[in-house]
Amino acid sequence: MKKILIIEDEDMVRRELKHFLMQQGYEVDAPAVIPDSAEEILESGPDLILLDIGLGSSSGLKLCQKIRKTADIPVIFVTSQDTAQSEILGFQAGGDDYIRKPYHLSILLLRIQSLLERAEEKSLTVAGVTLDLVFGQLIHDGNSYELSKKEQQILYYLFQNYPRIIGRDEMIEYLWENKLFVDENILNVNLSRIRKRLKGTPLQDFLRTIPEKGYQIGGEESCIQEDI
Repeated sequence: MKKILIIEDEDMVRRELKHFLMQQGYEVDAPAVIPDSAEEILESGPDLILLDIGLGSSSGLKLCQKIRKTADIPVIFVTSQDTAQSEILGFQAGGDDYIRKPYHLSILLLRIQSLLERAEEKSLTVAGVTLDLVFGQLIHDGNSYELSKKEQQILYYLFQNYPRIIGRDEMIEYLWENKLFVDENILNVNLSRIRKRLKGTPLQDFLRTIPEKGYQIGGEESCIQEDI
């Protein structure tokens, strides 16, 4: 049984989340007192953490940074802060996903299941290129390329669905729970960063935009490479 830790200062939200997740078969720890250190957070041995950003006198961003110094447990920020900047800060702090309040419990459940499944996988390989999910790297021919959390998430979905072309709307729906409130520039920025990192290497054509269709990995010379 997977264990989920809820760090949330709103009592009603905390209790509702705990009740729902227990009904789904998870073991749930939802302390009323917000833990202050990574040791307190990790002592119950959670497999995944749901973490609010605004925690009264505490900061979910700072707590996530503390967690990342000692553990790579999946962290989903669950917050009412709905700006692109707050989402960027969440990923920079080490979050694996970001979902805005109010949200559908069914969508939150899918996000949890997806992260837990990904955490159990160690790597995926396509066309001789390995996506290392433990260290967040692309590996090819003895060379490794570091990835941010969001970049890894984008590539994970493309690896998982290879060789299918992933449309822009589908990618956005996978990365964010409601595309109506997404700054699409975030997707563009992350795709550009991946391509910039791979430019001049044997993998510079590995991630492609297929005109009027979407995105695909594989690096076949027959496919046209275009700007985002």
